[in-house]
Amino acid sequence: MTQGEFPTLLKETQDFQIFFLKIPTLSLELFIPLHPLFKKAFIIIHNSLIMRHYEVTFIVDPVLSGDEVTSTAQTIQDDLKRYGNSIIAVDTMGLRQLAYPINKRSSGIYYCVEFACEVADFIGKFELSLKRNEKLLRFLTVKLDKYGVKYNEDKRNGLIGSRKKVAPAPVKKADDLEEVVLPAPEVVDLDAPEVV
Repeated sequence: MTQGEFPTLLKETQDFQIFFLKIPTLSLELFIPLHPLFKKAFIIIHNSLIMRHYEVTFIVDPVLSGDEVTSTAQTIQDDLKRYGNSIIAVDTMGLRQLAYPINKRSSGIYYCVEFACEVADFIGKFELSLKRNEKLLRFLTVKLDKYGVKYNEDKRNGLIGSRKKVAPAPVKKADDLEEVVLPAPEVVDLDAPEVV
């Protein structure tokens, strides 16, 4: 390592420290803000934070009308946008049976929203708003790793989950069929005396 590859302290305040690291072999410059109390570091590459991908799946009460269901899903998407996230994909999975009853309901309308954010400090507030929403039966927020992001991208592109339609075998007409005659089975009388 050369002298320029070691982090140099650019700014130090009461709340955080910012280090500068230049790696010439990768032509990459990193600014690393480090908060001493929480020991969190956010890596900033060329003045933009690395995006974190999340997925929230929620079940809407099936008793609601179609307009109320779509407005509930739209409200959740608007909440995500209000926190500064970018919505990547919305998957409406539709009405499905539940594995067990929830609030005396045996089915629910499933939605899955994939979104990307720079900082995930809003997740607690967002999940609290989902808990307070009486139109939702359940929800689950998951952070996606690189394999989950790749899987979702392939699924959207149709590489995963789509089945190829197989052409049905041609049906033979009655005229083309040959009649096959099988011999009748031999009848055995069990009450008759044995002949040796």
